[in-house]
Amino acid sequence: MNIAFNSIGYFCSLVPVEIITAAGLKPVRVKGRAETTAAADAYLFPNMCPYIKSLFVDALDGGGSDCDGVVFTRSCDGMRRLYDAWKAYVPSEFVYMLEAPKNCDGLAVEYFASQLRIFAQKLGKKSGVEVKEDALAEAVKAANHLRRIMQELYAGQKQSPLPVRGSELFNLGLEVLSGNGQDTEGRLKSLYDRVKKQDGPGKGHKRPRILVNGNVMDRPGLFEIIEGAGAEVPVADLCTASRYFERMVDEEEPDIYRALAAAYLGEPRCSRAASPAGIYARLSKKVKEYEIDGILLTSLKYCDQQLNDIPYLVKNFIAAGTPVLFVENDYLFNDSGRLRTRVEAFIETLES
Repeated sequence: MNIAFNSIGYFCSLVPVEIITAAGLKPVRVKGRAETTAAADAYLFPNMCPYIKSLFVDALDGGGSDCDGVVFTRSCDGMRRLYDAWKAYVPSEFVYMLEAPKNCDGLAVEYFASQLRIFAQKLGKKSGVEVKEDALAEAVKAANHLRRIMQELYAGQKQSPLPVRGSELFNLGLEVLSGNGQDTEGRLKSLYDRVKKQDGPGKGHKRPRILVNGNVMDRPGLFEIIEGAGAEVPVADLCTASRYFERMVDEEEPDIYRALAAAYLGEPRCSRAASPAGIYARLSKKVKEYEIDGILLTSLKYCDQQLNDIPYLVKNFIAAGTPVLFVENDYLFNDSGRLRTRVEAFIETLES
């Protein structure tokens, strides 16, 4: 194995981290660390997703060198354009586009499994470590283990008062996604012990309970605004929060690549593949389970896939009597003052 080739960055939850681990590499969910994205306008459309622009500006400034290679998925047109720009302007040892279907039927699973085999072969060749099925099975067990802990922690959030602040749990989940799962496991278990000391769901909670739903978010700004306004976030249905950790890979499936494909294409699904009705049904179930008082829907600016769902969700939650607030975000949360004003007003209506 090339000693300098140690980590692989990925941008979407559709990338199976187990394959990266089995190749002897560290999977890292890449964050956009650039605090301004104006430089990206010379390369990308100005009205492109700010997450993508932040990733690209950071890579141009040398941030892309933090990982020895990156894996894209054809999750949206913006991410496809980022792949093109990255290959043209960002020096990287390994740049790969993983093809992922939007369907989740048998044919889609078989196709995705074939793509995962090709990905494993090419990644193993680059890393110098062949991806063998026994190593992949161990990686699946390790990833499932961390997911189970996160699932237990989120299940504990059904209690009142919350045993864990939403922002704290969110940040710990981000540490797992950044490839620090083993280092974080001790703190996760400590939180789990704290959760188990409480006795079941509470009644008559005093602080409004907010469910957050959206796409990618890797900064705690929104959580801190909600908590600072006197509310709490029991659960966050984001691809970087509870939604990611709900996905489990079948450890008994003989074809491990098919098991990975079925898990990553299956439920819970994001706006890329799920229908608005399916998302509404999933969120409605969480509203009951977590005794939610209000829903905060958020989306990155210019994210057509997420924004397409918003009118349907708002209309149906209002019809069901669940208060809902929709806010766009610029990923960087540079407009936190405006956002804070809207969130505080929404929470006041819940309290009244």
